[in-house]
Order: sequence, then structure tokens, then C-alpha cells
Amino acid sequence: MTNKQAFLFLETVKFLSVHRTFLILVCILLVFLFYGNSSPLVDQDEAAYAGFSRSMLETGDYLSQDFPYSTPHRKPPLHFWISSKLFQIFGVSEWVLRLFPALCILGTALLTYHLTNVMYGSRTALYAFSILSFSLYFPLNGKIALVDSLLVFFGMLGYVSLFHWIQSNKKRFVLLFWLSVSLGLLVKGPPILIFLGGTCILLLSVNKIRSQVWKLNPFLWLPIALLPLLIWGYYSWQKDKGELIRWMLDWYIFRRATDPVFGQSGPPGTYLLLFLITLFPWTRIYLSFLYENGWKLFALLKTNGFGITKDLFPWKWKEADYIFTSKRFLLLGLVFSWIFYEGLASKLPSYPLSAYPILSILLGDQLSRKHNQIYMYRIYITVSLIMIAIISFVILPKFSDLRTDTKKVANIIQTIVPENTTLHSFGAHGIPSFAYYYHRPIQEITWEDLKNTEGYFLVSESDFQIWKGMGLGWESIGEILPVYAYDRNKKLQLRLVKK
Repeated sequence: MTNKQAFLFLETVKFLSVHRTFLILVCILLVFLFYGNSSPLVDQDEAAYAGFSRSMLETGDYLSQDFPYSTPHRKPPLHFWISSKLFQIFGVSEWVLRLFPALCILGTALLTYHLTNVMYGSRTALYAFSILSFSLYFPLNGKIALVDSLLVFFGMLGYVSLFHWIQSNKKRFVLLFWLSVSLGLLVKGPPILIFLGGTCILLLSVNKIRSQVWKLNPFLWLPIALLPLLIWGYYSWQKDKGELIRWMLDWYIFRRATDPVFGQSGPPGTYLLLFLITLFPWTRIYLSFLYENGWKLFALLKTNGFGITKDLFPWKWKEADYIFTSKRFLLLGLVFSWIFYEGLASKLPSYPLSAYPILSILLGDQLSRKHNQIYMYRIYITVSLIMIAIISFVILPKFSDLRTDTKKVANIIQTIVPENTTLHSFGAHGIPSFAYYYHRPIQEITWEDLKNTEGYFLVSESDFQIWKGMGLGWESIGEILPVYAYDRNKKLQLRLVKK
């Protein structure tokens, strides 16, 4: 290396200081989150949420959640209210639909940087921000309009507020904590209580901060935080005589705890293995973290045996003499953002989403303690940015092409079925994105309704052949309409018929 090359290298290193690198990465994250977000809707959830939001805007009814093929995707309404308001301000489009979820993922990444900076300093904060923002799975949540993006943001906001309250004793953090709980409840219900409430309970095991945790005054503030959800629930109950609320209690609480939903299940340890993939290319640091802390747990068990389990019982906490540290705060945060969901029969990738910011901080600290940390970081971030570029410019555009099928089919059927005529849908082929782009009345009918219903029908090719063979007076209109259902990984063969 010549003197000139060495000088240029040193100047580049000086320019890429921690803060400048952070600002450059924020800009790259912004481009990733907002680039290409006008692509067709993703089934199932995103298209259903888009349908709920647009229906609320068009009807002015912000209590009903009625949209074809979308019954299993109903949720508490905050996500739909926000999307509907953004539609009203900026117009109805896929990009506008994904605007707020993208901002929530950006906000979560910035909160992660902030909390890490407070705990460990700016360099570790840069590592944690990079791990969270440029891993395989987490940033993709900002490119699809799901409620989980909002939930993880409010969860992280409450978690950061909790840490600041313990450290500073400033009342504004109490208000911010309970505001996060309240908004999280309006997004998805119990998960925010499981994460933040469970973490607060575990923090009571630390004697030195127990009184501080109790000063959150849960007996006063929890009912207030529940109030917006309860008010919505009351009006919803009055409107449909409790149909929606009873369904939500069954589908989101009772069934999830005992049975898998959408056929997605797995044994305890599923998410432990899933993180190996979703944290790529930072997987090696994750394995190093597991190895180090696994040996510490083994040493603790070897020293104290299973006697350490006595510390799990609340009535033993007064005898313990734990000190409050940043790492203990983070590890306790993992219990109800990750470990709790390992015990559920249902296993969806979004369940432990709140664990990703906490894991990123712990992995950032793990990396910062390596003697060759800067060299390793440069390798990891380079691979991450190459991966993000491939996802943005190669994979997502190809995936977007697959999602154009329902849009094309909707346009074809719009040209055939008269504008004010209801399209009847029969069979298990429901695709919410088709209903969104068709944007005309669709009625799902059952076998009992079939014989007495006339008009236009959307059916599968197999149903068409069966009913045609049985002498049902169906007249096929046009050719077979192929739709690739990527959520089911198969090609649906649909027909438009008239009876």
C-alpha cells in the first residue's frame, strides 16, 4: 500500500465515525422501507386489513369489520382506523396503506438505538441498530401492512419508558408507559400486557427497584389504559350483540393457547431455531450469545442444582438480593417477549417480534466485547447491505409479479359482471386481495344456498365440473382464470359462471 492509499484509507475511516455511519444506515433503512411499496397487496392479512380500512372510510362505519374472505383476520381497530384516516388524507393506495407500519419499524429501530446508547454507549448502539435493521426478517415487517409493526413499536416504547422510569423516577415515563399499553391493547389486545405486564412482574424480583416498579400504580393506571379498548368493545357489542367480541375471545385467546391456527404449530424451541435464520447474517453472534449464556446457566445449575428454581416463586423474592443491571433488564424482557410463546401450541413468526429489539441489544453487546469487533462488524454489515439490495431489487419485484394474478382476474371479471350486480362466491378459494381489487359486492354462499341462488358465481374448476356433471345449470363465461395463491403455494383454477 502506497502512502497515498494509506492516507485515503485513514481519511475514509475517520469519515465513517460511529455517528456518521449511523446516519448513513438510517438513510439506507429509509430507502428500503419505502421503496417499492406500491406493489400489489399480500394475502391474506394485509389485503384483509386494507379491505377493512377502505370499507370504514367508504361507509363511515368504524365499528364493523366486514370484508369478503376476511373473517379470521379481524382485530382490535386501531390499525384500521389509522389506515382509514391516511386513506382519507392521501388517497387510497398500497403505498399509503404501508406508510404507518414502515414508520413503526423505523421508530422501533431508533428506539433500540436510543436504549442501547443509554445502556452501553454509541458504538454498541450502532451494532444493535444494524443487527435489528439489516437482518433477514425484522425490517420486512415494514414493507407489509400488518398490525405487528404497530404492536412491536408500542411494546418497545413502553419497554424503553419502563427503563427510564426505573433510572430517572420522572413521571412522564409513567404516562408514556401506560399510553403504550393502552395503544397496544387497541392494536392486538393481550400481547402488549403479556410482554410489558410480565416484564414488570419479573422486575419485582429485584429488591432495589421493587418499590419503583410498584409506583407505576397498576391498580390505578391499568383500568385507565383498558378504557379505550373497553369503550370500543361496548359499542361493538351494542352493534352486533357481541358477535365480534365473542369471536375474538375464542379465536385470539382460548384457541391460540391450546391449538395451532392456520396449521402453524411447533414444539418448544421452535423460535430458538427460527432466530438462526431470521437473524442472518448476524447468526454467528447469536450462537456466540447462546453458547456463552448457556455455559453460565450450566455452571449455575452445577453449583446450586435445581435449588435455583426456588427463585421463580414470588414469595421467595424477598430473600433474594439481586441488583438491577441493564443486562438483567434485557434478559427479563426476553421471558415474555420470547420464552412465553415457546410454550404455546400455535407458532406464528410474528409472535416473538418484540424479542428482536431486545435480542439485538444483547447481540450488540456481545459483538462489542470481541477484540476484533470493528473488523467483524464491517464484514457483517457489508453482507447485510448486499442482502438488503438483493431483496429490494431482485426478490421483492419477482414476488410482486406473483401478486398481480388477483389484480388481473379482478379486472377481467369487472368487465363481465354488471357494476351493481352481486358476485356470488362458492368454495374454499377465498382471496382477500381479489375482493379488494374487484371492489364490488361479493357474497360468500354455502352449499345450502347454492340451489336457490341465481346470477354470477366464482367457483373452482373442480367444483364446476362436479356440479356440471350433476346437472346444475351453470354456464361458463370465458376461460379458466388461473391465480397463484402463494400463501398456499399452489395455483388455483377459477371459473366465472352464470346460473
